[in-house]
Amino acid sequence: MDLEPERRTLGKADGVAVSARADNARMLASLVGMDEDEAAERLHCRILVTAEPGAAKTWAVSIAELLERTVIVTDSPTEADLELVVGNAAARSHAPRLFAAIDAKSAVIASKPTMLSGGRPHPLLAMVFACAAAAATLRAAIGEPRLPAVPDPLYVRAADIGLPELPAIASIDLTGAVLVGAGAVAHGFMRALRYLPVRGKLDIVDPKTVGPSNPNRCLYLTDEDVGAPKAEALARHAAKEFPDLVLRPLVMDFKTYATRQGKVPLAVTTVDSRRVRRQIQMCVPGRVVDASTTDVRAVVVHSHVQPTDHACLACTYRHVVDEEARERSIAAGLGLELNDLKKGLIDADMAKKIVATHTEIDPGSLVGKAFDTLFRELCGAQALHTTEGRQTLTPFAFVSNLAGALAAVELVRQELGQAPTNYWQVDPWRSPLARLRQRRPRASDCQFCSRPDAADVVHDLWGSQHSVARA
Repeated sequence: MDLEPERRTLGKADGVAVSARADNARMLASLVGMDEDEAAERLHCRILVTAEPGAAKTWAVSIAELLERTVIVTDSPTEADLELVVGNAAARSHAPRLFAAIDAKSAVIASKPTMLSGGRPHPLLAMVFACAAAAATLRAAIGEPRLPAVPDPLYVRAADIGLPELPAIASIDLTGAVLVGAGAVAHGFMRALRYLPVRGKLDIVDPKTVGPSNPNRCLYLTDEDVGAPKAEALARHAAKEFPDLVLRPLVMDFKTYATRQGKVPLAVTTVDSRRVRRQIQMCVPGRVVDASTTDVRAVVVHSHVQPTDHACLACTYRHVVDEEARERSIAAGLGLELNDLKKGLIDADMAKKIVATHTEIDPGSLVGKAFDTLFRELCGAQALHTTEGRQTLTPFAFVSNLAGALAAVELVRQELGQAPTNYWQVDPWRSPLARLRQRRPRASDCQFCSRPDAADVVHDLWGSQHSVARA
């Protein structure tokens, strides 16, 4: 069945599409150790998605949206290199096949047809399952044995994800909450949040603008958003899906936001920097839900409620040697000093210093851009060659969206008092495992917890108990 009527037209301009393809090729090349030309050729594969009407087709559309950000999704049976058959649909091509099925409690993706008991899944659950289906399909279509292994069959179960009985959830008032960052993980979070009964007002804070490769992983964006503030673009596109939730975009960093607010009851953090996460913790939000990615190898979910005797955001993302090596690499590649990166964003003075090394760049185009964003763009344009380049690469779309969806899951668990753990690492190529959830202790060298006044600051802000401010 043709999926096109239900799929959103991306409308990518040539330059944006080229940037997106280059990002994906660099990620694959770095991951498996091949040159970028070979990686680009491997990603030039065509996947046919076939689904029966109803819930299976709705799920198939979600899978196709993730796949088309990395490979080609075609509706031509004669062009397909692989066919993904969803539900009880009849195959339409002679290409190799994968089969996917879903019900209320699980999903399975396999090389042979597998039946499930039935029932419609909650759409948030289906979103998590779609990420698993995209992983298995990409692995099969690319045909590269050095990619992370995917079980056959791959089962994903609601019990392992930790979702409660979602239809019974009362409305969640997000007044007083802020989404920190408006990149790919934030887009995944918002796409998951639309399936929850949220209301009130949610602030979205991000000082950056949309870059050429962002629409590749940020599923609300198109090429027309390039150059616009990220927070504004996300709020503008997502607003229509939240009739009871006001989205307020703010083009600023979190420290500025927190200073203006005085106190932040709930911060959902999706930024891509360990250092920035530690800075967020220093502002002492009352509750934190955090999700991050490590290229395409892992998704990490962290949460806590103040006061806590266990790991905070800064404990989870404390300073590591690799982090400093990455920052030194960025500074050297841009012709800057390491201390220059502490400014976070490029100002006019920094732009002049960068242009002294990279004379081909217009300094006016640099102001307001993040240092790591520029570094990644220059790596992509092959203007930089560095052994640290892999650390700035962007993951495939399904990984970022999985991180965002699991952040939404953690928010629900926290709201219902069902989040006794504070750390969860998930392999995006396999089923999430509930037994890997941990309750991590404080780190003795934590930048926040080791401060003598930390406990007093927490008590002054949040007392002995904490809950999100209600309207």
